[in-house]
Amino acid sequence: MSLLRMALLLFALTWSTTASAVPDRGMNSSSPKTAADVAEAPPQNPIPAHRLYYSFAVFARINPLGLISSLNLGYRGRLMKSDSILFNDTYAFVGVSARASPAFGRIGGHVEVQPIALFKAWATYEFIGYFGTFDQIIGFDSAADRWSDRTLAALGDAGRAGTMIGTVFTTGATLQAKVGPVAVRNTFQATRFDLALENGAGFFYDQYWDRLAPDGNFMFLNDLDVMGFVGKARVGARWSWSDAIVGDNDTDAGLSHHRFGPLFAWQFHDRGPGARFDKPTLFVLAQWWLRHPYRTGEEQPQGLPLIALGLSFQGDLFGDKPPGRAGRKGRAN
Repeated sequence: MSLLRMALLLFALTWSTTASAVPDRGMNSSSPKTAADVAEAPPQNPIPAHRLYYSFAVFARINPLGLISSLNLGYRGRLMKSDSILFNDTYAFVGVSARASPAFGRIGGHVEVQPIALFKAWATYEFIGYFGTFDQIIGFDSAADRWSDRTLAALGDAGRAGTMIGTVFTTGATLQAKVGPVAVRNTFQATRFDLALENGAGFFYDQYWDRLAPDGNFMFLNDLDVMGFVGKARVGARWSWSDAIVGDNDTDAGLSHHRFGPLFAWQFHDRGPGARFDKPTLFVLAQWWLRHPYRTGEEQPQGLPLIALGLSFQGDLFGDKPPGRAGRKGRAN
């Protein structure tokens, strides 16, 4: 037996669907199960073949400040019908992605595919507009320019912030698995902005990423989560890393960022596929900055973490009634 087949067999015997401790484009969740439960019990909620699916999240944070909501809405089609843990919830999604904050708005197309429960990939192309508020958007000439909170505030007071329209492309992938009460999820994404900044500036401060972003080049972000399941609670930790292709790692823009800390989520219920309002989850994330130009003691004390508080949920606005759901209309509401 090949190593690949052995690995897939091992996951099939021990894996169950990972929970959304924090919003991750609608990743599914379940209550804790033992390896024996997963191996012997078929999926309790058959997946509809066709769904008008949405996922929504909103969160506020400090260090840096932010208030952001996001929505994905579109068609989600089942790729295959299977009782296997690995292939029960395979799908392709095509729809609209939108994000909004007091500083900017984004809207565009979103595609996503999950060919196996362990892996999914997506891509989004959006138009983005900046409102000229909260010191957004300010162009910088060099990767070595200073972009701390105080610097941005001073430049904003001097009238440097302005309105702008551009595009942003994001692609990424997630690997996820759960063995017993412990889940692991790794999400990697790459983002490129094209804004045509004024006066030929090559960089700008992006509030969402909290770094000096290169205009017309890629930035990268990786989040690694390890979570334990205790009833409706998910308790764990997240390590985050981000970087940009700007050449010199000694500059503020070229420095890779690292942060680490605990996360906690409480999922109120999981009604399964077909529910219009499902998996409402409150989450709290606290991460201390391990590497950052200004948040490890230069301007902000290193003891002050990034703190995020939010709510996420998802559901089906319309969809086929899955087999075995007849006579259970209440489950879909």
